[in-house]
Amino acid sequence: MKKVLFVDDEPLIAQGLSSILNWSKYGIEIAGTANDGLSALEMIREETVDLLVTDIMMPRMNGLELIRKIKEAGLKIKFVVLSGYEEFEYVKAGITLGIENYILKPINLEELEFTIRHIRGDWDREELQQVHFEEDWEVLRSNILQRWVSGEIESQEFKHRAELLGLPLNCGLYQLFVVRPIPGGYQDAPESFRNEMGEKCRELAKAVEQSKPAETEVISFMDPDGDLVILYAFRGQRDVSAAQRQLLLAAEDVQNGSEGSFWISEGGAGCDSKGVQNSYGLAKAVFHRYLISGEERIRFTALTKPEDIELPSMEWDNDHYVELLIEGRIEAVEPFIEQVLRSASREHLTPRESCVNTGLQLMLAVKEREDNPDYSEVFAPIGRISTLPALVRHVTSVVRRSLEKQETGREDFSPHVAFLVEQVHRHYAEELSLKTLSQKAGLHPNYLGQLFQQEVGNSFSDYVNQYRIEKATQLLINTDRKTTEIALGVGYLDTSYFYRQFKKYAGVSPTELRHMYNK
Repeated sequence: MKKVLFVDDEPLIAQGLSSILNWSKYGIEIAGTANDGLSALEMIREETVDLLVTDIMMPRMNGLELIRKIKEAGLKIKFVVLSGYEEFEYVKAGITLGIENYILKPINLEELEFTIRHIRGDWDREELQQVHFEEDWEVLRSNILQRWVSGEIESQEFKHRAELLGLPLNCGLYQLFVVRPIPGGYQDAPESFRNEMGEKCRELAKAVEQSKPAETEVISFMDPDGDLVILYAFRGQRDVSAAQRQLLLAAEDVQNGSEGSFWISEGGAGCDSKGVQNSYGLAKAVFHRYLISGEERIRFTALTKPEDIELPSMEWDNDHYVELLIEGRIEAVEPFIEQVLRSASREHLTPRESCVNTGLQLMLAVKEREDNPDYSEVFAPIGRISTLPALVRHVTSVVRRSLEKQETGREDFSPHVAFLVEQVHRHYAEELSLKTLSQKAGLHPNYLGQLFQQEVGNSFSDYVNQYRIEKATQLLINTDRKTTEIALGVGYLDTSYFYRQFKKYAGVSPTELRHMYNK
């Protein structure tokens, strides 16, 4: 869990921040509150803090001095500053110290929640990918730009921040593109390859900036999905086609001789902020609606309307597929899966939803046959799959591993371990304690736990959690029950703990799973 410390000389604000959000939802627990910078610094020296939410004007030590002291100590803490417009000069000074964002008083709940989601995303990317911009200024810039293109920032506030960052405003026309890096091999690319593609995106951003058309400014940043957003701002001559040509040439040059490819989606042109936001939504929608073949090094998709693409009819013999699974015939299952999924293939763009839903059905059909299925390998990679071949590879790989696991994992357990497995399957919705069950089995809990680990391959607590998440997954997919009801029904009294466990074992949140699996 990450820890947050609130600092404000108004006690009601400092204490109110503790309850204004469900911090545990973002994997954050509250370290405490302080009423001035000096007290906060003493607390930080005693306890690890990952996020500091601080006012600027305070007695004894103001917020800027507090941040400066923390920076000098070399502590890795993210900062969110509370401020009013009259303190704007202080905020500019704070940005040079590396703050993540500043929140205007009175505090806007939506803005605070957006900022925390963005910071949570930064933490996750640092832990999983170690790919991020090295300068705090870039983090703040990306945050502001992302809120702008997403329509989550007021125009007056954006004017202040754009001026601060030196962003071009009052241009006659904007043209937006979103670039998605596509792995050349299997979609769940290794860490080194993801880092390489992230570096390629940064190279492309530099190349576009260096070769931009005359009287044109370029704004670029990485969005939370790892896509590169490129925005051309035309001050004089509005040659949109020249910008497009320049982008394609730069992409070809950067990607030349490298693995993988770039999928560039055009969002169209806009004359103001509303137009930019609409363009971003249109460009991103292409990635959510379609799959591509992945055979081209640079794939450019012009502005596309959903009705322009014919929806595929994906009919397949489910009974025959189940027979193949029961027989465990991997050599026959894989061609069957490929034929089903490729039946939806189109020359240019293949509708994504029907293909992904069919792929999920094929994978879940085999996972449901496992004694203790791990659903994370099913759902976690889906969001970043952009090509039909990658989807085929993902589905066949999951099915193959599941059949192999079922073939090699059918040995009988010893009586004591079989007793524990039976208790979990029958009473997973109740409190289960290895200590209590060991008394019934007549063995010491440590010995029984070691025996279970040796035979099952998981600790008893992991097995219980995994089995509960399996049941929760089935309920989320096949029923309309509320998530809180499902959590309680599978043995989790604390909903926030259920969310953390579900993300750990399934690879996605309950909400994301329901969004991906459309019945």
